[in-house]
Amino acid sequence: MKCPYFPALVYSPNLLTRKGIHTKLERMKKPIALVAAMKEELDALLAVFPEHDARIHFNTQMYHARLGAQELVIAQSGVGKVNAACTLALLLSDFDPGCVVNTGCAGGLQPQQKILDLVVPEEIVYTDVDVTPLGFVYGQMMGCAPRFQAAPTLLAHFHAVVADHTRDLTCHHGLLGSSDAFIYKPEQLAHIRHHFDGEVQCVDMEGGAIAQVCTRFGVPFLILRALSDVPCKGENAIDFQTFLTHAAANSAALCLDLVKRLTLLETL
Repeated sequence: MKCPYFPALVYSPNLLTRKGIHTKLERMKKPIALVAAMKEELDALLAVFPEHDARIHFNTQMYHARLGAQELVIAQSGVGKVNAACTLALLLSDFDPGCVVNTGCAGGLQPQQKILDLVVPEEIVYTDVDVTPLGFVYGQMMGCAPRFQAAPTLLAHFHAVVADHTRDLTCHHGLLGSSDAFIYKPEQLAHIRHHFDGEVQCVDMEGGAIAQVCTRFGVPFLILRALSDVPCKGENAIDFQTFLTHAAANSAALCLDLVKRLTLLETL
């Protein structure tokens, strides 16, 4: 029988749950999920994966795409942690992807960083969660580890992509801080630096939710960001609006290179 989401794929009945959600792909790897928050970031992804078509799932538009034999699911999560969590939970339930790559833009928090630098964090933390009176560290959500960990295998494949790239790429690693706020005030920067000893490399509004949902459901994930602004330098709200499209395009281009590498693997 044909899959309702990917008509080109064929499923045998014993691989379907009672809800019709597939549990295992036959003769093919699981799809790779690509998630971006904003329309500009989504458009950049669709531009580098032109073989796609739109589908509506529970009032949420997602895109079935293909790179060679590899199936992809591309989604715009919307801005903020709740939007990101809702979209990703739906995507994981409906498509059972082998991994999730979250692409787009972020704000840099280190003085040596420049607009359009890349950031691929190894760890993700909330910068607006405070349950410390109950014995948790700042940024730790109840029931979760203090920090979420990106998949080491995906990090290794991304490092290989950067090493093979034809031009030098400035890529930062370390800790991503996530909150439901656009960081632009000196007091916001001071607050984050105080609680995390200056470790945070960049900030966004979705990475924490992406990391928590993937961790909760056991799906490997990687976050890939290009810096659209650096809050500790200049007027970062203006920089964000100016460089958003360019940063999104850079992030999407590296995502394409990573997906090309992942398609060569037997399993994700």
